[in-house]
Amino acid sequence: MIASKTNAYIRIPHPGVGRDFSVNFLSSPLHFLTRRCPLAVFLLAAICLAGCAPTINLATPKPVKVDIGVRLDVYQKTPVTKAKDEQSSLTIAANRRLRSGEIQQLKNDRVVGEDRSGYLDVKNPPAAAAYLAYAKGIVTAENADRSYLYLANAQTQSKPLELIEDDYAKLWRQRAFPGEWLQKEDGTWTQK
Repeated sequence: MIASKTNAYIRIPHPGVGRDFSVNFLSSPLHFLTRRCPLAVFLLAAICLAGCAPTINLATPKPVKVDIGVRLDVYQKTPVTKAKDEQSSLTIAANRRLRSGEIQQLKNDRVVGEDRSGYLDVKNPPAAAAYLAYAKGIVTAENADRSYLYLANAQTQSKPLELIEDDYAKLWRQRAFPGEWLQKEDGTWTQK
């Protein structure tokens, strides 16, 4: 064994090669790194210096501008416009209730039917002029009340009037009795 200040060697004779086999035992692991692996020393130094990174100033000479496009829809919840001189919903409901027997009789006579928009329509006009005027008067009054009802529901539910009309048209079709006239979505009339 040969020892120096920084290295310790063991020489083992190796027959046939012509030189001895030696093992180097270092007294310092850093000495091994600098001689044998300069890349490892460089990486170790880079890792150590990474913690000492300089301060980066993020201030800008001008303020940062952000352009954001926003759409704002404002809906004002107002009382429903009264279709009939400030009549209340209770009055309209009472009128519709009183009129329901007459409407059912017109439906049974196959004079009126439910159209695809949720309103009554004179399907088969009667021959008698007085009965026709009576039927048209009932249909007009009922459609005015339905229009008020649909508009009130559309404003309360914040939905388009057409959707409310379609919903009520489906409801009237479901409630119809056999034989009553109903208008399909394509505009054709059929009896339930």
